Amino acid sequence: MTMSFSPHPPNFPGCNSIQEQRDCWERKCSRVAKELVQTEQHYCQQLELVTTVFVEILKAKGTLKEEIREAIFSSIKSILSMNQSLLVHLQNGYIGKGLEQFCSHLHHYNTYVDNIYNANKVLGIQLKKNKAFRRFKKLQEARPQFHNQKLEDLLQLPVQRINQYKYFLQDLAANTSPDNPEFEQFSSKYFCSQIS
Repeated sequence: MTMSFSPHPPNFPGCNSIQEQRDCWERKCSRVAKELVQTEQHYCQQLELVTTVFVEILKAKGTLKEEIREAIFSSIKSILSMNQSLLVHLQNGYIGKGLEQFCSHLHHYNTYVDNIYNANKVLGIQLKKNKAFRRFKKLQEARPQFHNQKLEDLLQLPVQRINQYKYFLQDLAANTSPDNPEFEQFSSKYFCSQIS
């Protein structure tokens, strides 16, 4: 029996696998981070529009009483503020730090989500009995920036967005190298439980 030896080591799957895996993680993590930043920018723009075009103008015009405005829009202004802060962190590449700070203010989202059923109910009542508000709503919804979305759809944005963070966090944790300083933050059970 003769054995031949190749001058080159065999190319087993797994050769260079640690570096390849790190590169793959880095690429995927970079894509997830980029998507997170882009969607956060869009989300903040939408929230800012709702806050300016509905909340602030309604307040200035006095079309709705303060308690009715608060019942419909709940903590949306606080949510906008915390998301603008998150966006600054994300744009500067401090994803873990931004999300950690964001988690410490999640009570604004909890308040909003807990109130969404009531918000829709109050909105429905106002649309039936308040002609000035009905006209105002229709006029504001016609703005091109809203892309034919109704206020009812816009009020759902924070509810939808908070669910998206859970998936971004899972993707970041799955695609961050264990030796990355942010790996601990992304995979922390506390951190994940705050957003989910």
